[in-house]
Amino acid sequence: MKAFDILPTVGVGPIRFGMTRADVRELIGPHDGDGDEEREWYLEDLAIDFDAAGKVAFIEIAESENFRALLDGECLHELDADSAVAHVEKLAPFDPDAPEPGYTYVFPKLQLSLWRSVVPDASQDLDDPTGRTFEAVGVGPDGYFPNTGG
Repeated sequence: MKAFDILPTVGVGPIRFGMTRADVRELIGPHDGDGDEEREWYLEDLAIDFDAAGKVAFIEIAESENFRALLDGECLHELDADSAVAHVEKLAPFDPDAPEPGYTYVFPKLQLSLWRSVVPDASQDLDDPTGRTFEAVGVGPDGYFPNTGG
């Protein structure tokens, strides 16, 4: 299985912010099916957003059977949510005032986010994995995620 390093403010694996669609396709192959003007999917679980000039502007990574995305040696999709947040916090703090607390953690210094659609609560069965890990890791260039904290 391929491993892609998450390089905060730079890109993911061989993909760099500012690359063209042609650059991306040359490096990792054609996009999966229908894309739109702004977002294309690659390797089934790698979403790349393009700006109006057709350059890579944001990368979102879902858990994948085709690749692992590593930040400082750890695959954030394989860690429980608390451990994933703690791992990223070794590099930079998250913004406690970012929208959707508990669902989304934004690390402005790294221009990185962690997202899950469900936050488990005390009534959830311990065997139910829903919400216990993050579904998406987002990576942007400098300035993508503003720091909303005071």
